[in-house]
Order: sequence, then structure tokens, then C-alpha cells
Amino acid sequence: MKPLIKYMFVLFISMTGVFAVSSATEAAQIGIGTEQKIVQNPLELERQAIEREAKQKEEREARLAEEKRRAAERAKREAEEAKRVAKEKAELETKRLEEAAKQAEAARVAEAKKAAEEQTTPVAQPVSTKASRHVIQVESTAYTNDAADNGTYSGRVLTATGHDVTDSILYNGMRIIAVDPSVIPLGTIVHLEGIGDAIALDTGGRIKGNIVDLLVDTKEEAIQWGRRHIQVTVN
Repeated sequence: MKPLIKYMFVLFISMTGVFAVSSATEAAQIGIGTEQKIVQNPLELERQAIEREAKQKEEREARLAEEKRRAAERAKREAEEAKRVAKEKAELETKRLEEAAKQAEAARVAEAKKAAEEQTTPVAQPVSTKASRHVIQVESTAYTNDAADNGTYSGRVLTATGHDVTDSILYNGMRIIAVDPSVIPLGTIVHLEGIGDAIALDTGGRIKGNIVDLLVDTKEEAIQWGRRHIQVTVN
């Protein structure tokens, strides 16, 4: 009886060991299989790939957006700098032109003063004698002291001799005429037919020969005067 019991005990132990080893091996195989299934699942891999691509796309878009922002800021700075430089150049050019205009105006005033100094002596004390009187026939026109029609000196209208006619067309109560100095010298007092005494204080580019240009108040008066032939008595 004892050997039978001993045999059954050994057989039980052996079967238990085989069962345990078989169970462990199967469990290990199930674990390995499960691990491989999780790692190599095509759907999971595709999902991960999609996520990576989406993340990379998002990073690229963010990078491009940042580059565009920086480029826009750089363009804005460059535009502001160009605008500032252009403004400075314009201001410098304006100052240069203003300075040139001031210098030109000063030169014109100096020229007018010089001409006045050269011509005012005979004007102030015109020499006239009855023996020197003579009558000439001239073609007479008219002009005004309008600044728009004449060159100005610091806003003032001056004759060729430097007399200021901005506010008056008279000189010591006499009318003013523009003449050809080779025919009627500047500073000469004359008598105009139909007008009275006048003094030669001005010249003009078109006043050549026997032409006398009478200074009047308005353009209407100049137009009304027109172009006429009159006698001029030179004193």
C-alpha cells in the first residue's frame, strides 16, 4: 500500500510541475503576443503618424507666421526710416530754397538800391532850361503798379530808378513814365499831351525808341488808355 501511495504522490507532484510550467509558458506567450500587438497595431501607428504630422504642420505654420510678423515689422521700420529720411531731405531742400530766395531777394534789393543811388541824383534835381525844350512824337502805352505784373523787392514794387510805386503812381505830384533812356534820359521832366507834367523814372524791355509807358492805377485804366500817339515836350 505504501508504494502505491508513494507512486501517486510522485505522479501528483510531477503533474503539478508540468501544469505550472505550462501555465507560465502560456502566460509568457500571451504577454509577448499582447505586447507585440500593442506596438505594431497599424491603426495606432497611423494615429500617431497623423498626430506627428499635425504637430509638425502646426509648428511650420507658427514658424511661418512668426517670420511674416518679423518681416512686417522690418518692412514697417524700413518704411518709417525712409519716410523720416525723405522728410529730412524735404526740410533741407525747403531751407535751401528759402535761403536761396532770401539771397536772391537781397541781391535784387541791393541792385535796386544801387540803381536808385545812380539815378536819384538827376531825379532829385532835374536840370531843365527853356533852351533845351523840344517836342517829340511818341507812341504811348500804359502799365500798372500791380505786383503780379511787376518784379517785386521784398514785396515792394520799384521803378528802374528805385522809386517805390507800390502805393502811389506819383512822384512829387507828377505822373511817372517808363522811357527808353537813349531817347529821354531817366530823371527828365516832360509834359505829356493831355496828361500834364511827368517824370521819367522807369524803363522796360519793350520800351525802345519813341515809346512812353504811362503808369496808371488799374488794368482797366491801362486798357482804356490803349495805344495812342501823343506829343511829349521834353524840358
